[in-house]
Amino acid sequence: MHNFKRTLNILLLGIFLLSLPSIAQSQKDSIEYMLNINLSGRQISGTFSQLVAAGGINGSAQFKNWHLENKTSYRYNSTNERLIEDNWYELVTLKYYPKGNKRLFPGVFYHFDNNLIYRVEARHHYGIGVGSNLDKGNMQLSILAAVANENSIYNGSEFVNSNLDFANRKNGLFLFKINNGFAFVNKKINISYQLFYFQSLKEVSDFDLWVTPQISFKVLNSLSIHIIYEYRYENVHLEALSDFNSFLIFGVNYTMKSS
Repeated sequence: MHNFKRTLNILLLGIFLLSLPSIAQSQKDSIEYMLNINLSGRQISGTFSQLVAAGGINGSAQFKNWHLENKTSYRYNSTNERLIEDNWYELVTLKYYPKGNKRLFPGVFYHFDNNLIYRVEARHHYGIGVGSNLDKGNMQLSILAAVANENSIYNGSEFVNSNLDFANRKNGLFLFKINNGFAFVNKKINISYQLFYFQSLKEVSDFDLWVTPQISFKVLNSLSIHIIYEYRYENVHLEALSDFNSFLIFGVNYTMKSS
């Protein structure tokens, strides 16, 4: 594990040093940005069955060949004086497009969450990967393959499908992510899906699969409504918990972006 961390840190430093020359290049000095604020309700099935409210803020900014993305959400749910959710989710991604080319680019990311449903007190992921974006107007496709380091602290130590009984689980991970979206009726109707696959480099049995289809309808230029279904399967999980949880999300989005 120490060798994996050392290699990952060297790769992170290498991508930063290799991209430094781009700072001196003469390019258009404008910032493209997007800010999305959403409020939603969610129907949960799995370990708990509840109807709850949630909200989040997503933002991105692109300057020259650099693209910074941030996704933040918070969920709170207390039922019958029992706290079910008090969860933060944070994902920060920095991408670098060599000579403006988005067909093949490197990127780094950091992810944090705490999740009472999975009895995770704190989970940290950070890593490096290679991605590709394809924009065909009404169809957009984004692919990412990466290696990462995980440090997770659980409220428990007895796991199903694992021989590693430690509340503090440290892992090297391989992950694969697909975002694919289609626009219809002058982009007033948008259908998309996201697929996330995590594979532990330590245990073959330790893998997660997240699938998230979504449909949104534009009401005004900046306002839309959405319906999202999240399915999350974790093969290794704490005893007494379900190996899957699903979320039906419905709500509104308000978006601000540069022209």
